[in-house]
Formats: sequence, structure tokens, C-alpha cells
Amino acid sequence: CKDHTGTLRKTYIFRCILSYSRKGYTEAVTRLTTESFIRSMENAFRVLGGVTKTVVFDNAKAVVKQADWHDPELNPKINSFCKHYGFALLPTRPRTPQHKGKVERGVDYVQENCIKGMTFESLALQNQHIEQWERSIADTRIHGTTKKHVGKQFVEFEKGLLSPLPKEHFPLYEEGVRKVSRDGH
Repeated sequence: CKDHTGTLRKTYIFRCILSYSRKGYTEAVTRLTTESFIRSMENAFRVLGGVTKTVVFDNAKAVVKQADWHDPELNPKINSFCKHYGFALLPTRPRTPQHKGKVERGVDYVQENCIKGMTFESLALQNQHIEQWERSIADTRIHGTTKKHVGKQFVEFEKGLLSPLPKEHFPLYEEGVRKVSRDGH
């Protein structure tokens, strides 16, 4: 997509997939940061109409400070976000791609079927295109593995199992390192 100066910028795909119905939420972002992960995950919960009990995520630096097979260390903001929404985030085991399962193929599906070869005038237009594609194509398909209609499975079986959304969005803040001189300025 193009930024505010008209320069083409690379975008990254955030993809969230529910494990039973394979209902997905997709969002393009320009940076892979803790803040962008939190906002994308929050947007996914809002679009889905509720919160899952667990989220399995890879060991991206924005989410996991220290990957470990038995005791991974999450970013403190991520811990706060999980408490605010009432879900458990389970990082995948390091160097085990089979644990990423559904989402890895889901990102490829979006890239190959939704945005391949396309250029967008803005990030907002790209996300608008993705949202429309998600509703009209991804949700209406018969999933290759489950052999069931994605949208119907979500509405009939999964939507009612989601926990309610909190009344307020997660309060997001940015942290930064500043150098202070001896006189406190």
C-alpha cells in the first residue's frame, strides 16, 4: 500500500482463525509491534463478537520476550491485554512449525487469494478490501479440511461459545527510552 507521501510500503498480514469453524479475521498492518498485535487482536474479538478462551500464537518478538518450551516469557503489555480480555495466550513451542497449524496456511490463503499482485492507495483501502473479501469469499467457502461451510459453522456452533467483550477497549500506551541530563531536562 502507499503511505501518506505516496511511497509504496510493505504490509504484513495479521490472521486470526477459529479452530472449529475456521472463521477468520484478517488485517494488514505496516509494522509488527506489540501495539499493532494488541489492536489487531482486539479488532478480531470485536468483529467475531466475543473472546476465545485461549489464543495460540507464534513466538514473535512483539508478543513473546523469551521463547521457551516450558515457560515462555510474554511481553508485560501482552499479559495485561490477556487479563483485560480474559483469555490465555499460549505461545507455540520454538522450532516446531507443526504447532502453528491452521494459521500458517491461513496467511498464505489470504496472500494468494485476496491480495496477490494488488497495490492499494492506503492501508485503510487495503483493509477495506480484505474485510469485503473475508465476508464474501472466505466465510462462504466450504473449507478443504472440515468439508463444512465456514460461516454456518461459526454461527451455529462457535459464536455462542465466545466470552463477552469487555465494555472498554484495552488502554494502549507507548513506551520509549529518553535521555535526561543532570539538571533533569
